[in-house]
Amino acid sequence: MLRLFFIGMIIIGSTTSIAAQKNKGLGGIEVVKAATQNTLGINAGYYVKFKNNTDKEVDGIKWKAYFYDNFETYKDKRDGKWQSGNFINPVKPGLIVEDIEGVWVEGATKVFVSITEVHFTDGTSTKAASYN
Repeated sequence: MLRLFFIGMIIIGSTTSIAAQKNKGLGGIEVVKAATQNTLGINAGYYVKFKNNTDKEVDGIKWKAYFYDNFETYKDKRDGKWQSGNFINPVKPGLIVEDIEGVWVEGATKVFVSITEVHFTDGTSTKAASYN
């Protein structure tokens, strides 16, 4: 009986970890939305929206994008980056910035974004503890 309980817990834990995939913000920067862009069934990239929930302007965001198919099978991981510059203004507090990334990930239909670093216009930055 105890063996059945442990087997059941392993099965539940496995399905929970798959279903628990979600976007992760950092340092007051929230991932509002991330979605793949499929054209004729082919993953041509993804877009992501970030919201600045801090009291400082943001001029750089780095992240990792994790790709899955509809069966929650992990497909691949890619790095992403957004930066302000000559024609792109820093993100003021309370505002949202959107970025589009062109990537090719075979069979991917879903993307989850985890921010790894945020850089502010005052020169400070926040980094995630782990870059898995």
